Amino acid sequence: MRDLSKVGGRMLRPVIREESLNWFASGTKELFLLMDHDGRIKYINPSFEKLLQYSFSEVGDRSFLELVHPEDKGQTTTRLLYLKEKQRFVSFVHRCRCKNGTYVQLHWEKAGVTEDGLIQAIAEPMEKHLVEDNASIAWPSTFFDLIDGAADIVDLNGKIIFVNDAFKTLYGCTPDTLHSTIPKYLKHEFAAFRERLKNGEKVINHRTFRIKKDGTIFPVSLTLSPVYDLSGKVTAISAITRDLTEVFETKMLVEIQNSVIEEREKLLLDITENIKEVICLFDIQQCKFLYISPSYEKLWGISVDQLYENPASMFGEFHQEDLERMKEIFLMTDNVPREMEYKIKGDKEGEEKWIRTKVTPVVDEHGIVTRNISVSEDITEWKTRDMMIKKRDELGVVGQLAAGIAHEIRNPLTSVKGFVQLLGQETNNKYSEIILSELERIEFILNEFLVMAKPDHTTTMNNMNMNQIVKEILVFMNPEALLNEVEIKTDLDENLPHVNCEPKQLKQVLINLIKNAIEAMPTGGNIYVKTSIASNGFASIEVRDEGTGIPQEQLDLLGKPFFTTKEKGMGLGLMVSYKIIENHKGTIQFTSKEGKGAAAHILLPPAD
Repeated sequence: MRDLSKVGGRMLRPVIREESLNWFASGTKELFLLMDHDGRIKYINPSFEKLLQYSFSEVGDRSFLELVHPEDKGQTTTRLLYLKEKQRFVSFVHRCRCKNGTYVQLHWEKAGVTEDGLIQAIAEPMEKHLVEDNASIAWPSTFFDLIDGAADIVDLNGKIIFVNDAFKTLYGCTPDTLHSTIPKYLKHEFAAFRERLKNGEKVINHRTFRIKKDGTIFPVSLTLSPVYDLSGKVTAISAITRDLTEVFETKMLVEIQNSVIEEREKLLLDITENIKEVICLFDIQQCKFLYISPSYEKLWGISVDQLYENPASMFGEFHQEDLERMKEIFLMTDNVPREMEYKIKGDKEGEEKWIRTKVTPVVDEHGIVTRNISVSEDITEWKTRDMMIKKRDELGVVGQLAAGIAHEIRNPLTSVKGFVQLLGQETNNKYSEIILSELERIEFILNEFLVMAKPDHTTTMNNMNMNQIVKEILVFMNPEALLNEVEIKTDLDENLPHVNCEPKQLKQVLINLIKNAIEAMPTGGNIYVKTSIASNGFASIEVRDEGTGIPQEQLDLLGKPFFTTKEKGMGLGLMVSYKIIENHKGTIQFTSKEGKGAAAHILLPPAD
């Protein structure tokens, strides 16, 4: 604030007549006051003279407090007379007596201490009709001083009486805003609030929108209060406006961020809830699962709720040799990802599933591993395919070798067989029949070798129903079964899809499996032959016995060249069976539980 107590380097009193000060003081509509710390008036400008109806000569050197309403003298003394140099001035409102005895409401906007220790202040008059002696406003004159927000006063007719600096800044008001009426778009809202406020109500935190001078629409929060005169009558409405633009922008930003987070969570949930892989989040310190994807139930056959309640329940599905290693991986606290392949119990008795689990540690802000994320997948099909490839390679090598040997043996064998037949006819020697029988067995073995070496394209495929092939086999296999006190029971699916096959070869496979099943039950029992549609649409054929079963360590060796569990076996039957099924683009697997029998599972693709 400019120091007006000096003009031309001399103290004011004679100086106030100086041309420059006279020009400033007489040219402004604002009220200008200059006084000392005792409150003696040193100067008032013409606007002040006109308002109070006093000339400076009448009030000069008189105490300014004489003109202040008795109820406002304390505040005036505190705010103005006690004002110190460089102290922040707090604006306030008080009543000042005019020459005719009425009071006018003045809003002291600025004040400061000059270099000479005088107090200079600028005020602005408020509506006179509200502050006459018989209708003095009774609201606290510190109303506008105690708030930082935009504030205004409007009379009951909608005429703006007063606005503070914050209001002017917020709305972009010009000097002509004061004493104007509220905008047309607010008339309806004003009328509604006016009736409530006239009844003594207050409106707190009313959220709406306002329009700035430049046309900008922005959100606000309004707090409206009634203004009473000394008789208790509501004569005006005071309002505090809070700009919510920043709040709305922040809220909008938060909403956008929340929306993005929710979308990502939904996307992540959609992924984890619908993929085949099992995703788990395990807390090492609490030793419990924090999240398990739904696919766990299908893969493990245990309910998710059960696992949440008892994490150890999953270990019952592991083989003993894998159990300790898996526990160690899950509870490991070093920050090193790990991977493990292991077998668990399958859906059906005797079946097994191959699982691959990758475990990734999760560290806290201190670098300590507190959790781990595991992703598990069923790799049974991949393992089966891998084993089939290995078996195929083994069979290919053996087949080629065997075929070469078979061709070399076959020619002299034919000669020997012919001479033995002639010898038997001439001498009628009983040993000839035994020799011929053994030669025929050698010939059969040679033919088996040739089957393994035979190229795929030599096989003629026909569209056949596997149920019909099974029925044809049982016609001549049932008598052999009955001789060994074995009963063959069937469960054939009528909707079984047809397959492209060479019937004689598939009959050879089934005969071999049923013969093995009969031999596995020397004291008799039941053989179950079942056909069904597999989950992948393939035709499924199962041959199951009630024998002693196959030890686990021998189960993976079945089908390997020359491996057999029989004393007199050559291991060629299953070798040939694997080769035949492979040529039919199918798979053959064996499951067993010691003491409860074994089962062969064949899957063949449906015909095109």
